[in-house]
Amino acid sequence: MLIEYKGITLRLVNADDASFIIALRNDEKKSKFISKTSPDINAQKLWMLEYKIREQQGKEYYFIASDENNEDFATYRVYKIDSGLPEIGSWVSKPNYSNIKNSIKVDIAIKNYVLNELNFENVQFEVRKENFSVNNYHKLFHPKLVKTDQDNNYYILEKQGFNAVIQNILKKFKI
Repeated sequence: MLIEYKGITLRLVNADDASFIIALRNDEKKSKFISKTSPDINAQKLWMLEYKIREQQGKEYYFIASDENNEDFATYRVYKIDSGLPEIGSWVSKPNYSNIKNSIKVDIAIKNYVLNELNFENVQFEVRKENFSVNNYHKLFHPKLVKTDQDNNYYILEKQGFNAVIQNILKKFKI
């Protein structure tokens, strides 16, 4: 499965991506706002084998994004698909990756995929409260803040709302 969107490509992960994922998720700056991941590549590969079963069942998808130069630069996951309210997360871009627009394209492509390709009415996601720039970015889509706890804000984005604002967001970021 490939998702192509405005010059970027998202492909499903494979075992060869384990070291890339570990490097992203354990980067000092990036790991500040995401759940902890073991630095053990073999543990990541084992997790990926288990994930591939969920992928085959249509319960979860884990993507690597590459840019127009075929440089892998980000990850994003869609999970809890079988719950009827899929969740998106694990959106992490390479440290010091210079093309911010491409990172935004990844998020838009995944939201569009869940809401308009998989045809769900809603998608949920969470953001660490202290990750102010990502919270502010997501607010451009007018999601509903459904819950907060000590660490996170929990949002639900409706398809109708996404489709109503997407053109303005694309214009805002000149995408």
